[in-house]
Formats: sequence, structure tokens, C-alpha cells
Amino acid sequence: MNTKKAKAVLTSAVLVGALMLSGCGGQPIGGSQTSSPENSGSASRVEVPAGDLASDVLANLETDPELAERVPESIKSKGLIVATADGYPPMEMFDTDGETMIGVDMSLARALAAMWGVKVVIENSDQNAMVPGVASGRFDMVISGLNDTEARREKVAFVDYAKSAGAFVVASGNPKNIETPADLCGKTLAVLDNGFYMQLAQTYSSDCAAKGEPEVTIMGFANDPEALLQLKNGRADAGMNDFPVAQYRVTQSEGALEAIEISGEALFGIGIAPTDDELISLTQDTLNQMMTDGTYADILEAWDLGDMAVDEATVNKGN
Repeated sequence: MNTKKAKAVLTSAVLVGALMLSGCGGQPIGGSQTSSPENSGSASRVEVPAGDLASDVLANLETDPELAERVPESIKSKGLIVATADGYPPMEMFDTDGETMIGVDMSLARALAAMWGVKVVIENSDQNAMVPGVASGRFDMVISGLNDTEARREKVAFVDYAKSAGAFVVASGNPKNIETPADLCGKTLAVLDNGFYMQLAQTYSSDCAAKGEPEVTIMGFANDPEALLQLKNGRADAGMNDFPVAQYRVTQSEGALEAIEISGEALFGIGIAPTDDELISLTQDTLNQMMTDGTYADILEAWDLGDMAVDEATVNKGN
């Protein structure tokens, strides 16, 4: 299996989010932010936060008349209501004001709204409330670094928009020699207690048992910083997260941690109610247009996440 270590390079995204970083999993603050386009002909100028690294791209986007015509009336009237969860940098995090949400996912949400000629309302939600909130109609979509998985597709449909590689987070120097999932047998792993990586950890543990080796001891926590704390204090041998997030955590660790990429790829998806065929199709077509005209690549590159790019937005193609 090929692995690679994350380089602890302090990027501009780190500088933006370092002071106001809070726990992954989206501790609810009850806050939301609204960006309103000011339409002048075909131009759409969204309100872009100071910390949005894709601000130059977003400032030049124009409303696409054909796409705008297809926007559901409810979104035209109330805006695009997007659920996300803070503490998952560089996907989503607070700007330095401690209130405004930024990150590559938020840049994409603002780009969708700009091209549709509507305002966007970003709701910082609890991790466990986002998918049910979309299913119930509280939110139009969730954009929050969610992996498109079979279990989640029981409640929402996914418009897949980026590659998602996983990573182990280990102590610097990797003293427990954790390079592959098989190396976790008999060791302790700290992860978020509700999500893709908990499911993956349980799969790894079952694989160990099937081979007659000790199972993985799995510690579940409400947010990513709590999980990583177990690694730092020696209670856990490794953590696990999406590679961009793991890499970001390494840059914040002052040399205490490193990330080991896990072979294989998943897909990040925008979650939408499975019955909302109109919005699913519109979102997919808009992303594909952004991929064709270069907007999508420019946004990812602005956040130094060009390696996450996919060639086409698809629907429900995750593992």
C-alpha cells in the first residue's frame, strides 16, 4: 500500500483558521450567515468574508440566466439554506471573527448561490442534525465534508464533488509503525463517534478478528480535537480523518503529529433530499458547468486542495 506523510507546511488557510478553530463535529452555536447577491443585469456579487481564500473567484462570478430559471421557487424566495458544521478545516471553519463560516465547502456554496442569483444562508449545525435536517426540509442541502456512503444514502442523495482520501494521524516519527489498516490490530484508535470513520474503524477491527488477531480498541468522541487529545496524551495510538483535515491538524501540532495517507478514495458529496430531483439535477449541472469553465478548479486551488478535484459531478457514486 502506498502511503505518504503530510508535510507540515503552514499555509494561508492555517493562518486564517488557527485562532478560532473549534471542535470538529460542529458544536452548535445557533448562528448563521447570509450572503446576498446584488443583481445588475447578469452580474451576481455575493458578500464574501475576508477570510475566504477564494474571494477573488467568487467576486467575479455572474448569475447564469438558464440556471437561475431552474431554481426552485422556495429557494428564490428564502435563499439557499445550507447546513454545515464548524471545526473541520480547511473544509469548513470559522473566520477570525469567530462567527462567519469559511472553507472550501463554503466557497462552493457561495458559488452555487451566485450562479443561481439567490442569497445563501449558512447554518452552523450539530453534526448529527445536518442529514436529518435536510431530510425534513429544514435545510436545502448539507455541504460539510460528508462522505457519500450507502448508509447515508438511506436519508439523502449526494451530488459528489470531490475526492476524499483518509489518513491516520500518529505521533511524530510514527512510533507504533502504523502505515496500513492491518497495523491497527491490537492498538487503540480515537475517532469521531458518529460518522464515516467510526464505521471504517469498526470494519478494520472486524478484519483483524477475522484474521485471528486482536481487535482494534475504538474510542469515540464528539469532536475531532477531543479525539486527537487522546493521541497526544498517550491514551490512543492513532486518530483517523480525511487527509486534508489530518494534514491541517499536523500543521497545528508544532511538530507533535504526522499524517499517513490511507490508500483508496471515497467521495465528498452535497447532501440533498432524495425526492428533490429538481435541486439534485440543478446542483449537478451547476457544478459540472463550474468544472468546465474553470471556476471549480480555481476554488479548490485557492484553498490548496487541487488534488481533491474530480472530472465530473456525479450522483450517489460513493462507496
